Amino acid sequence: MPLIIGCNKTSNYSYKNDLELIKIHTDYMELTANKGKARLIICPKYQGKIITSTYSGINGPSNGWLNRDVINKQNLNGNGIGGEDRIWIGPLGSQFSFYFQQIKPLNEKNWQVPDALKNTAFNEISKTDTQVWLENTVKLTNFQGTTLKLNIKRHISILDKKRIEDNLKFKLNASIDFVAYNSSHILKNIDSIGWKKETGLASIWSAGMFEGSDKTSVIIPLKNNGSITDIYKYLGALNTNRLYTKGKTLLYKTDGKYRSKIGIPHKFAPEIYGCYSKDKQRLTIIQYQKTNDSLYFNSDVSIQKAPYDGEVIPIYNNGTMDYSATNDISFFELESTSAMKELQPNETIGHFHRVYHFSGHFDELNAISKTLLNFDLNQINIHH
Repeated sequence: MPLIIGCNKTSNYSYKNDLELIKIHTDYMELTANKGKARLIICPKYQGKIITSTYSGINGPSNGWLNRDVINKQNLNGNGIGGEDRIWIGPLGSQFSFYFQQIKPLNEKNWQVPDALKNTAFNEISKTDTQVWLENTVKLTNFQGTTLKLNIKRHISILDKKRIEDNLKFKLNASIDFVAYNSSHILKNIDSIGWKKETGLASIWSAGMFEGSDKTSVIIPLKNNGSITDIYKYLGALNTNRLYTKGKTLLYKTDGKYRSKIGIPHKFAPEIYGCYSKDKQRLTIIQYQKTNDSLYFNSDVSIQKAPYDGEVIPIYNNGTMDYSATNDISFFELESTSAMKELQPNETIGHFHRVYHFSGHFDELNAISKTLLNFDLNQINIHH
């Protein structure tokens, strides 16, 4: 989706660079682990986003993608700044989408993120050195005209080595640098009436922006004999240089240069997937809360007969709006979604989205990939 159009070339910003920039413009909080090597920056006024992270101390690399040009004193709410972890509310596609307001016709050109999701601050409830609890109440109106009122509780925690090992059920070598966090949410219906499928529902949609590169690929081990024909494809057409399989594993090139998107339906989606950036020597693992529910949104911008046939893992690669070639690198997004439910007043849905960044020698990262994703990183077509 056209989130941010202006882009900068590839960068090597440090966590300290981004922290100094944020300090000038808004309040922030830091969470730390691993004796200060693992760090996160969170900005409640910027929709409670995790701005960025690092795994090697204050002078280490900054993992999140920021549109640094729009972080300024006039942009008090942080609209359009990017960031490594945010909460949005689905659906994106269909007549029940919150992202096209009531602007007719329903098409890409009328994309408009709701004000409640791009300009409102989250309120801090409580904080420790390793966790923060935030909250926000929003009203959203879908394309069809139904207004939903909901409360969002956002809990962010930075994870230590033991928690990482417990969550992923493997042993982490002492030589690996790491930062990991859990971003979990509870969404409550605070309307006086129940929500209905016929008029539109809501879901928790977690997403994070990362800088693309020619040597970055998303790695998705498909389940249930899923194949490339079973996944959803949106926006720009994808050739075999950009989307291909090796065995049962789907590979998607995320260079931040070509606007395209894929969606993995519930049946074929794994509970964890990965992203390898060879030039950054970083393997990212995403683990999310996958349930046995059945109502999910898709990213097709149209009036739909089956608006609840959707994806649990959406992946977006940014690029020019007209799909023309560019050398400017921008961002890609690693995402997951909860199901939608017909919530009665005060009923809730929950969702967690966990991000694990590992950095080290290739052989060490490849061992992690083989263990967690059952995939040998040597199989990636880097030269495509």
